Amino acid sequence: MTNEIIINNKKIGSQHNPFFIAEAGLNHNGDIKIAKQMIDKAIESGADAIKFQTYKSEEFLTESSEYFNFFKNVELSFDEFKELSNYAKEKNFTFFSAPFDMPSADFLNQIDVPCFKIASSDLTNMPLIRHIAKMKKPMIISTGIGTMKEVEEAVNWCLLENNDQIALLHCVANYPALPEDTNLSVITSMLKKFSFPIGYSDNGESELVDIAAVSLGACIVEKHYTLDKKFDGPDHFFSIEPKDMKQLTSQLSLIKKMKGTGLKEPTNFEISNKPAIRKSITAKIDIPEGEKLSENNISVKRPEGGIEPKLWDSVISKRSNKLIKKDSVINWNDLIN
Repeated sequence: MTNEIIINNKKIGSQHNPFFIAEAGLNHNGDIKIAKQMIDKAIESGADAIKFQTYKSEEFLTESSEYFNFFKNVELSFDEFKELSNYAKEKNFTFFSAPFDMPSADFLNQIDVPCFKIASSDLTNMPLIRHIAKMKKPMIISTGIGTMKEVEEAVNWCLLENNDQIALLHCVANYPALPEDTNLSVITSMLKKFSFPIGYSDNGESELVDIAAVSLGACIVEKHYTLDKKFDGPDHFFSIEPKDMKQLTSQLSLIKKMKGTGLKEPTNFEISNKPAIRKSITAKIDIPEGEKLSENNISVKRPEGGIEPKLWDSVISKRSNKLIKKDSVINWNDLIN
């Protein structure tokens, strides 16, 4: 097992900047021109990858399903996905997809996607997960609607096929997911339980949730993305637009730097500022030679450079060995027992 995966030579894990996936989903509305524009804008917005959904409606839905016509109307053909893949490759940008059925998984493997996404709806789809795991490519698994036991089962199916290139995404499969339902502490639980990269798949409107997720240790953020919230379709209204995505990707990268090393020690800037900021024991009034030091004649003031205030008790009752002028910093060589 590994605590990082590699997608298109980019390392993904807790030691690296968050990997941001622009989730195009079905927000292309079945139009390849819009899909290409989404690739362009994702690149401009600082995303690391764009992710689509690839399927044959007849393969993953019964024709009596209330959703069949919707999915059929926005379905892109395999030839169109191949064109999109090539378009992204020309721009040196990572393109991948979530296959909803085995023929789509095989097709994506044929066009050599660098990784696979397992949608939350397929968390318990053992045949599909094992089929994809055999392809020995990284697998990013969303866990919406799932229990921790079901997540473990999905992981074990991958491991049975000798594929440990796994990343797990906490997810709440509600559209949109409300901030109060996100249960981000699951990220912490997953980090304790698994040695794989852990991330968050965001189906909500709030960008604060993504910032909080990364602060808790998520190293992947996937967020629904649209060119325009006003487009027709069920997911556009809660998806992020390019201008906001650009700001978010910048903020998420900054969080990694903000988290630091975890060691409580002064920075280089603090060290340079320390003499002016820290305080010393100083003379409250003129202290004649031989006089005992007490609360009546000493105080604590900036700058640093003399005896530290934490040694106050050691200074009390010592005597001055010379005249110490008011506001002078007191050093040990100014004192005698």
